[in-house]
Amino acid sequence: MEIVVLGAGALGSIISGHLARAGESVHLIARGERALYLKENGITVTGLAEFNVACPVITDPKSLTEMDILILSVKSHDVEAALSNVSGVKFGSVLSVQNGVYGNDQLAKVFGTQATLGATAAFSGEVTPQGEVAFTANAGFFIGELPSGISPRVNAIATTLNKAGINTEASPDIQSLQWSKFVLWVAYTSISVITRFPTYRFLSDRDTSLLCARIMREMAAIANHRAITLQDVGWPVLSVVGDTEEVAVMTLNRLSREVEQSAPNHKMSALQDLENGKRLEIDATLGYAIDEAQKRGLTVPTLDVCYSLIKGINRSNLGTPLNTT
Repeated sequence: MEIVVLGAGALGSIISGHLARAGESVHLIARGERALYLKENGITVTGLAEFNVACPVITDPKSLTEMDILILSVKSHDVEAALSNVSGVKFGSVLSVQNGVYGNDQLAKVFGTQATLGATAAFSGEVTPQGEVAFTANAGFFIGELPSGISPRVNAIATTLNKAGINTEASPDIQSLQWSKFVLWVAYTSISVITRFPTYRFLSDRDTSLLCARIMREMAAIANHRAITLQDVGWPVLSVVGDTEEVAVMTLNRLSREVEQSAPNHKMSALQDLENGKRLEIDATLGYAIDEAQKRGLTVPTLDVCYSLIKGINRSNLGTPLNTT
């Protein structure tokens, strides 16, 4: 099985490293200083797994011709440029570990709906200043046919990743899982960027956890309008969106204690980007959610305010002109 991982950030490096260590034929597409570092030093993973492994790094993806699998692992604002570099490659299956749900449409536009699988990642990590990758959570990687179903190719990919050490499941309802994670991710990302708190801390505070719960409930209303059933995704979703606000806050406060014990240094990827002076992944995620709400005549007041705040934070962080119009 010939596997291409497009993007050498935390998740792309974790996947590529595990596959390379397991002896799979994997090709990691990287660029700039990150590509140079990986060529010279290999992939070093710390935390939940500890290893260093050499992995083929490709800087000119146009040299590829026909491959079995493409795993997209770049930020949403980099997708169009990244996919343009591999649009001439024939892939049997393509999937994304991006945050959000818009990646499905972007992959299908380039490679067709037949090749596009749904996927959602409940594992995480962080690239350290030294270039290593801290593997901080391995709660699961879920893959399925869109909008639902399991096929032989899904089972084959899941088996390959499992053998390599990435906890992977074939999901019979991947759209539900993707949206469930999206509901959680939009809320957690919003509060983490605004407060700059590690995950356990904003979940433990009554005020910030209440705001988090309200965003999740607004997101759940969008999913409900799309007739998408939600579920828990390692971390609770249903008890936050389907019960009273008091129960929702208690649920998040209880989760905070678990996160503090198991991953006290865990930070949302957007907060990591903010701290590193990088562009925030918000337009194709938070912006997409607000567009979906507007299309359906839904109001999402908490998310609206947070999105406006985060857009301002993003401009300030990048040193771009403020919006004065």
